Amino acid sequence: MAVSPEGIPAELQEGIAAFLGTKKILLVMSIQLQVKSKYDDYILVLTPWRAYVLPVMLPVRVHSSFSFLEVTKMTVQEPSLVVIKTDALSYAFRFMSFDDLEQVVIHVTMSLKKVIPDSCPGTMLKNSPPNLYERIQRITDSLEEMMQRSPGPCGGFSETYAALCDYNGFAFREEIQWDVDNIYHSQDCQEFNLLDFSHLESRDVALSIAALSFNLWFTKLSCKDFRLNQEILDQLLYMLSKSVTLEELVLENSGLKADFAQRMAQALRDHPDSALHSINLAGNQLEDRGIVAFSKHVEKSPKGLHSLNLARTMLTAKAGMNTLCKALTDNSAVGSSLRHLDLSGNPSTLAGDDISNLQSFLCQCHSLSHLNLAGTDCALDAVSTCAGGPGATALAGSPSTQLTSPSWQLFGALVHGCHTSLVHLDVSKNVFSHKRVKTVSPYIKEFFSRACALRHVSLAGTRLPADAVRALLQGLADNGHISDLRLDLSSCELRSAGAQVIQDLIPDASSISDLDLSDNGFDPDMVTLVLSIGRSKSIRHVSLGKNFNIKSKEGLVDVLHRIVQLTQEDDTPLQSLSVAESRLKLGTNVLLSALGSNTSLVALDISGNAMGDTGAKMLAKALQINTKLRTLVWDRNNTTAHGLLEVAQALERNYTLKSMPLPMSDVAQAYRNHPEKTEEAVHKLQSCLTRNQLRRTLPAQTFRLQQGILTTSSEQMVNEICLSVQKHVDILSACPGKEVEADILCAEEAIRNANLSISVSLLLRE
Repeated sequence: MAVSPEGIPAELQEGIAAFLGTKKILLVMSIQLQVKSKYDDYILVLTPWRAYVLPVMLPVRVHSSFSFLEVTKMTVQEPSLVVIKTDALSYAFRFMSFDDLEQVVIHVTMSLKKVIPDSCPGTMLKNSPPNLYERIQRITDSLEEMMQRSPGPCGGFSETYAALCDYNGFAFREEIQWDVDNIYHSQDCQEFNLLDFSHLESRDVALSIAALSFNLWFTKLSCKDFRLNQEILDQLLYMLSKSVTLEELVLENSGLKADFAQRMAQALRDHPDSALHSINLAGNQLEDRGIVAFSKHVEKSPKGLHSLNLARTMLTAKAGMNTLCKALTDNSAVGSSLRHLDLSGNPSTLAGDDISNLQSFLCQCHSLSHLNLAGTDCALDAVSTCAGGPGATALAGSPSTQLTSPSWQLFGALVHGCHTSLVHLDVSKNVFSHKRVKTVSPYIKEFFSRACALRHVSLAGTRLPADAVRALLQGLADNGHISDLRLDLSSCELRSAGAQVIQDLIPDASSISDLDLSDNGFDPDMVTLVLSIGRSKSIRHVSLGKNFNIKSKEGLVDVLHRIVQLTQEDDTPLQSLSVAESRLKLGTNVLLSALGSNTSLVALDISGNAMGDTGAKMLAKALQINTKLRTLVWDRNNTTAHGLLEVAQALERNYTLKSMPLPMSDVAQAYRNHPEKTEEAVHKLQSCLTRNQLRRTLPAQTFRLQQGILTTSSEQMVNEICLSVQKHVDILSACPGKEVEADILCAEEAIRNANLSISVSLLLRE
């Protein structure tokens, strides 16, 4: 055999290259390996993540191999002898020279540094000569500096993933590498979404999670509506026990059970360097057993939490909810760190009168900005005794409601705790009281008068007494801190008593910009209610659906005309209107007939009104001349393919509507009867909306419509008079005489003045 400069026959080198196939060979050298009590000749081959020991013979076969991730210690016993200890075996290598030994040791340490960037692989080197250790330290420092300056796509994720594939003996999925190195990297995305790889085998998903254990780029792992098996969950837990950069974890509706919550709590307790501060385990059957174990971690977490979502996790009141709330209360760090808390969708967990642990936490938490207790059967007026008794303290700036006993109500706890920080409050689908009450707590008014940051309040689906609504609106009327508030009072069974309160107080509640009053049994009070909303100078969106069960046809038409007047007033702030699910039928035409010339509404929801093709025709006519509307929702109207096509054809002449969710219910029904016509209509709708979304300039006709030229009869009359005068001027121009010339000059001046007046009126409109 011909021998290469390295002492390895060329034929053997070719055989090695063929044997390893696509694996990248970085180093090939002759060595001696200790077998029992003697040293035999072998060939050492190094790839990026693995070492192969091969006999010096053909055909090529592997004597042994090990992944660099298996290496636990390297001991230099002589200038040319090193013992490499792995998880399974020890290898004593004698090299031809110290330089060969140095190359191998440096390659192993550098490979480990790439896989685990925050590690110090040089510490595995034992009994090394000072010059070798110093050189490795210099190279390691240089590599670390280079990785900090240019770490590679997404912190070198793909290299770590490749090393783990090699370590586990799994195939390297180029799809995962490509997605991360191209899509994630180009979008500067630090959220690793398991749904991007949900179509792969579970072991491939598990390995990609394992690669995050040492990654310094990704800060969030998310998975929603994808069931995770045990193989994936094991790697998740390992990653949680190792990662120092993961800050957010979202595993929503992922099939997790109580044992996962228990093991997760243990992993986090054993990892004090974890950066995890936001946890979303919503939609998993964690039950009390899992929540109690997780609560122990929450109670001891030294850094607290920023966000916690345990919605729909099958808690019960005594064990799960009380233990969790007590843990939140007992951890002082949580009181100043927690911003988002979602416990919604856990029925009966707050149904009892004693919710003192929750109220104690809310008393002392001053950082909370998002609180969701929807669907927990929490009584909004429930009074409990807070442990620790801040109740004997008077509320600053509140002389009228000094606390002389340690009894708290939910809104009282919010007043004492997070009234300055709370932005989003959802207590929908609960009850106001489990008892018959005669008076309403003053804390309701106090909270809404003192809140400093509120933007969203939902009491939807909660049966409210009129006095509670009064206290709420009076508080908002007294509040000068907030604006642009969305208030959802839908399905609260307010009826006439509630309508009277709203009529009296809504004009003064200037902080409300979005008001949802749908489904409240206001039917006989709608006229006066609409008039009172018209007196508000702040409401930009109002939802009135499901309040039109009016027996008299004349009464219904009167209400609809009042709504039209509300949208047509010159100084109205109203920009968005919803009458969804009202079954107005042909009554919808009253609104649509006024839509064409409407200059205030930018959004309209008329879905669920069964207006049929007649309504679709009216809508089509309105869209042809309306230039203000930007969003339209109109599904569930019994519209056939013919009606859909009429609206689509009208939209071809409308260049300003930009958003219109496809009316899927009507489209599905129409498609069964007339598939071709329905497809044509859908295609036209989508293409017109796409055109409008991309268009930056409007056609001249639309511009004229916006300026009112085609709809202002006085300007049309002036134009017609000017044309008539000009014709007479043209005739008189052929007649001689000074008197005729004077008349012509006078007529031309009149035409100029008329055109000037039209121009001035356009400028005034702009």
